[in-house]
Amino acid sequence: MNEAQEQIAAGLEQVFWSRGFAEPSVPELRAGVGVSMRTLYRYFPSREAMILGALEHRHRRYLSYVREGVGAPGLAAAEQLFDKLGGWMRMTEGKECFFRQALAANPDSSGIEVTVRRHKGELLKFFGELCGQAGFASTLYLLHEGVTACYAEMGETAVEDAKRLVREMFRAANEKRLS
Repeated sequence: MNEAQEQIAAGLEQVFWSRGFAEPSVPELRAGVGVSMRTLYRYFPSREAMILGALEHRHRRYLSYVREGVGAPGLAAAEQLFDKLGGWMRMTEGKECFFRQALAANPDSSGIEVTVRRHKGELLKFFGELCGQAGFASTLYLLHEGVTACYAEMGETAVEDAKRLVREMFRAANEKRLS
């Protein structure tokens, strides 16, 4: 995305985040972004393209956030992921996954489905790199998605429980390797 597209996508992300994916009309999206209708349609020629732009912006923003400052692969990095996720959930007021919200509001959109699957696939790959053991990636993914889904009700308890389970997973793997 060029700079103008990036700014518009950031604005679209904020409008969709605050209003949901089903409610805002294109004129409301335009007003929320603060550009002319012509400019909006030049960069995002359909409502679906606007959603995809917002998702792409969120994807890059989230991956950058969770990767920032992460140490060498291993237990500490895996625990740090959940500290970062807790920070993200506090920043986003505990709302459920932006990507799953987009898909739920647009279940017939193959473009949105592909984008959500790509985002989740990149998270899964990153989690494998993060812990240094590809076999742990799916467990980290499951915990990550669980914390995201229940943070509104459980708050930091969800984060701490996930970190406890990660420690247990690493401990069990070390015990198995040493036995």
